[in-house]
Amino acid sequence: MKKVSVIIPIYNVENYIEECLVSALNQTLKDIEIICVDDGTKDSSMEIVERYAQKDDRIVIIHRENGGLSAARNTGLEAATGEYVYFLDSDDYITEDMLEILYHECKKDDLDNIYFDAESFYESEEVKQEQPQYIHYYRRPAAFEQVMSGPELYATMENLNCYRPSACLQMLRRSLLLDQGITFYEGIVHEDQLFTIQAILVAKRAKHMDIPFYKRRVRAGSIMTASKEFQSSYGYFVCLSQIKKLVLERNYQDPELMRALKKRMLALQKMAAKDVDNIPYEGLGKELENHPLTEQIDYLLWVRGLAECRQLNNERVNESKQMMEKKIADIKNSTTFRLGGRILYIPRKTVNFIKNIKYKGWKCTIAGIQRKFAKKEQDLSPDHVCVSVIIPMYNARKYLRECLERLLMQTLQSIEIICVNDGSTDGTLALLQEYEKKDSRIRIVNQENQGAGIARNNGMAVAQGEYYLFLDADDIFDKRLCEKAYYKAKYDAADVVLFQAFRYNVQTCKKEEMNWVLKEQLLPKHMPFSIKDVGNKIYQITTACPWSKMFRADFVKQQHLTFQNVKNANDVFFVRTALACANRITVVKKRLVTYRFNDGNNIQSGKSKAPIEFYKAFKALKEELIQRNLYSKVEKSYVNMVLKESLFNLETTKDEKAKQIILDTLRGEGFAFFELDKYSKNYFYDKKDYEKYQKLKA
Repeated sequence: MKKVSVIIPIYNVENYIEECLVSALNQTLKDIEIICVDDGTKDSSMEIVERYAQKDDRIVIIHRENGGLSAARNTGLEAATGEYVYFLDSDDYITEDMLEILYHECKKDDLDNIYFDAESFYESEEVKQEQPQYIHYYRRPAAFEQVMSGPELYATMENLNCYRPSACLQMLRRSLLLDQGITFYEGIVHEDQLFTIQAILVAKRAKHMDIPFYKRRVRAGSIMTASKEFQSSYGYFVCLSQIKKLVLERNYQDPELMRALKKRMLALQKMAAKDVDNIPYEGLGKELENHPLTEQIDYLLWVRGLAECRQLNNERVNESKQMMEKKIADIKNSTTFRLGGRILYIPRKTVNFIKNIKYKGWKCTIAGIQRKFAKKEQDLSPDHVCVSVIIPMYNARKYLRECLERLLMQTLQSIEIICVNDGSTDGTLALLQEYEKKDSRIRIVNQENQGAGIARNNGMAVAQGEYYLFLDADDIFDKRLCEKAYYKAKYDAADVVLFQAFRYNVQTCKKEEMNWVLKEQLLPKHMPFSIKDVGNKIYQITTACPWSKMFRADFVKQQHLTFQNVKNANDVFFVRTALACANRITVVKKRLVTYRFNDGNNIQSGKSKAPIEFYKAFKALKEELIQRNLYSKVEKSYVNMVLKESLFNLETTKDEKAKQIILDTLRGEGFAFFELDKYSKNYFYDKKDYEKYQKLKA
């Protein structure tokens, strides 16, 4: 038995089949078979395949009459002998290590199905302009690496908008498909919508790897004809009917799964409705004549229902739109509105101008006016390094490929990615070197293992960008992270930019908002701001994590800011000092980073091994603030912050020995150094924290 059967259906792809076939032949996993199904192709595709088959006996060729993609895949599945099967489209290709990595993961975790991502590439710039929706579509915004049942994985991905119904983005245990009688529904398009759901719902063990093994070619297609519009809508009709039948037969009870299935069916219904609008009904009889009579009736009733619903919705939308337009027109045409607008125009503009001068300054205000009149789009490829992304890495290979792929996809292209290898021993360096060859924006800095603080400092030492962005190698980044943060910084001439974040629980695969990373309710009304505006709550507005902030390089250099050389909490000193020193802090109210937690392997996971590092950081911060004559301006914020975070570190430390060390340190010198007895209960924002302190002190 072969380890993997690769099934490639072939029909008129002479321009692409060689690249596809070579990618399969060059797999580092050699114990495979490559089943090429000739679906009645009329060009020279099979001549190319046969030429390779003469050189490599792993290629199996099957000829058949043209029956469509589903029929060709089923033919290949019938002939397959592999433990696992993989369906590869003949105009795409795969990375050479894909099957080896996937097979290893399947055997290690005894998986029925394994899922992964794809990277789109366009045949031409024209196609890219016509179909921009596919640029990042096949890259899921989250990873699902915890092994779970197929239904649980499906529900999780679907409800997080991460489900991608492509047969090419999964490898399946062949015996599972045979035992369950799962094949591709023949005679329709959109067959993957049905097949992928059938396959995932029967899997007992499945997981996802967020690596773009698959390279999806986006190429120009033929103009949509009436016949193809019928085929498209009929394909959706069959998928919906079969999914509904499956749900009723299996009587699923899990509410999350049912929510996911309803969401998928609604999505299919919406896509079908677009096709139904353009179907010439007079030609439907001919299109349906080869289908069973009951199926014809069901389809026609379904089409009629969709058409009536869309017509009714369109009438309601148009009616509401006309009423709103009339109201707006009446208001604009009224004497009061026109007279008021003319009278108030100059005062309104003057008030806004004065506010901008007051809060943003002359330079920033004039630059904003120039931008408005010039109406220039943001330049995403300036001729200088806009942002230096600095990433400390210690044994980060697990998520490193995803990290680098997401950074290379940043819409702001003028960035450098400084990867500081902190003495890794897991192959991190080899993977970095692989990517360094692919893209000149990646720079590697090697050091002996000294911790994330020193790694970040060494990254800054070689950085050339206008701004510094400190990220972690195990987190997930929005593709517009650099663009959004950089241009907000430029527009507000900011020293520091703050932004929001999500967090992703690796164990439960749940994603949630981290509203405590940036408490928008505490922000002043105007931007930018400084401790002059919010000194009493500057440390309550945001946490000390550096990955939710961007810093102006010249500001960091002028203030001589560096990260502490401590095992954890090295960011406290740098970030908190920067916030106190910054004259201009601005905010992007977008969630641009997803923090991955509950994995046990990232930078934040080793606090119990060095339990009082947080105290060393708070102590150094106070001493620094006093030296810079800033402590009196942030004293209330600092005192509230150190009490809350000291209690947090004490309460969340699970190791009893570490907990005792923290308690002894706080009682022995910490509380006295923070001078907590100096302040009354009313001085503290959280009265419960003060009460806990009093109990601990006693």
